[in-house]
Amino acid sequence: MSHILDPKRLLNDDHYCAALDELERLMAADPDTPQGRRFDELAALIDDYEGAHPRADLAPVSMPR
Repeated sequence: MSHILDPKRLLNDDHYCAALDELERLMAADPDTPQGRRFDELAALIDDYEGAHPRADLAPVSMPR
């Protein structure tokens, strides 16, 4: 079955938001399962989209040391 996020990139904010929603549902997925692999794919798609579309309305995140 075809899925809206099967393309190799997110095309717009609607796809981005759908990817975030799906990623949240997959947070507890075991890495060695189809759901875990989907989580990894979505994380990469989201990272690429965020890199290409910086959001001025988001506060910078500081990582703990």
